[in-house]
Amino acid sequence: MKGYIDMLLIEPQLYNLLTGGSLPEEVDMPESDRLPGTYVQQAADHLHTMPRFFRRNRHTLTCRACGHRAKYNIGQPLLVHASVDTATIIQQDISKLDVQFPLYFRCGHCNAAEGWEWGERLERALTEGLLGNTASKNDPSMPVNGESRLFDGYKPEWAADGEKRLLAYIEEEPDSAFLWYKLAVLYYRGHRADLAAAALEQSVALDPKHTEALYTLAQLLDTVNAEASHDFFQQTLLSIPHYNDLDVETLRDVAAHSLWELETLQNDSSAAWLPSAESAPKDADAALRDFLALPEDQQKEQLRLVQGEEEKDLSSFYPVAELFLGRHADELDELEKTNHHLLQPEAVKQRREQRERYQELRQTGVQLHGDMFSYLIEQRGPRTMRDIGDRLGVPFEDDAVFDKDAIADTGIYDEVLGGRPLIRQYDAQHEEEGDRRAVLDAGLRSHASLYEVTGGSRIDGLVRLRDVFGGGEWTIIDTNFSASAVKGDILFARLLPFDDFSMTSGVFFLFPEAHRSVLERRLARHKGTAKAFQEAYRLYRSEGYGVNSNGR
Repeated sequence: MKGYIDMLLIEPQLYNLLTGGSLPEEVDMPESDRLPGTYVQQAADHLHTMPRFFRRNRHTLTCRACGHRAKYNIGQPLLVHASVDTATIIQQDISKLDVQFPLYFRCGHCNAAEGWEWGERLERALTEGLLGNTASKNDPSMPVNGESRLFDGYKPEWAADGEKRLLAYIEEEPDSAFLWYKLAVLYYRGHRADLAAAALEQSVALDPKHTEALYTLAQLLDTVNAEASHDFFQQTLLSIPHYNDLDVETLRDVAAHSLWELETLQNDSSAAWLPSAESAPKDADAALRDFLALPEDQQKEQLRLVQGEEEKDLSSFYPVAELFLGRHADELDELEKTNHHLLQPEAVKQRREQRERYQELRQTGVQLHGDMFSYLIEQRGPRTMRDIGDRLGVPFEDDAVFDKDAIADTGIYDEVLGGRPLIRQYDAQHEEEGDRRAVLDAGLRSHASLYEVTGGSRIDGLVRLRDVFGGGEWTIIDTNFSASAVKGDILFARLLPFDDFSMTSGVFFLFPEAHRSVLERRLARHKGTAKAFQEAYRLYRSEGYGVNSNGR
């Protein structure tokens, strides 16, 4: 007879729903080898080598149904730490806390799974973990801060509680691919890939284009059956245009990861990297069909050119992944789109050259701005920075680099020296050449105003702006700002125009769209003057309307 730890017990109702029949009367401890499905037994045979969502954690529990005590792998518990009053935890019944145990297991004596009495060791381990008194911070009994809920909001204490609830739903709707998929996720997270495989196969049988079920089955089989995993990753890609239960960004991530996994799996086989053009959906657009029709070496060469020399990550597969989005591609914000890197290689080459040129000019600009501000201090004296800061209302006690940059920026472009702006006085007194001349000329033509973000491309470092007051359109390169820009954002900036693109002077004030009316009202009367910069700084820094480039 197998030991409890080796038994892959199942809920009889699961068998009934999958087979449409009942277990033989003499079978009181059914295991997963009785379940239908191509991959159930394969998954069962590889359970010990599969990655775990939760760490192994064995404790003694008492089954409430039969009173039998035994050790079970319960996994690392989940608990929302903020819900616990650690000051009174010693006086509390720890078993009454809202703790969840995510791994799936059943009583090895009676096959029940609906309730368990904790052992003293588990109570002590949880208490010490919450108080931070564990001998090791890596103790798997210390609860992870978090919770797990079903799609309906239900929060099961034990994984089998969640199974019972989902099976009740399935009893009412046995043909719901969605419900079978949700049940599979519970099993998979509970380290019962054998049960997950059975539920996933049922989900896919009911809906062959259920992207999440196909994708999860492909991942599950990754270390079990490479050929089947490869097939399901390809099916995942082809299913995406028809799937509506995930947002477009998540669908793109699913496609990108599938492409990455297919590339990895192909290294150990002779299978094709991508589906054939003939297998593409009938409503697939021409770009996808054309790409799939290419010889595989050309497909990979195009991807390699897009990825460049950078280390691969999920986003490096986005240009190809977006081809598989189908109609969902229209839902992707323009800033997020990347597949033009495949479809317009010459334009992308030009943009890459512009980014490289931008980096050169930005570095030169930092040096030149430093020299110009030093020139201003030479002419005005050591209190120059303090005087400009006082006019801006800079809190010097903070000694922030941002504030010093703002002082330097308005000093260079707005301070008057010899009857003209400092930058023009500097130009009259200095002979600049090369990139320094180019940056200085752009500075002399600079335009400071309030702008609205209208689009762009993160992958290219581009942001498109519209002048709120003047209505003009600008395209700037800013590799940092483009990474976090959101369509509708408002910024006050000084733009330096070059032949093929523009860039900021290095300082700008970013505001959320919600404050647009306040910004327009306060800045309209100062547009085109030095006071506009001062007012924008106050709104951003002193009055709390602004956001930094990393948050909003």
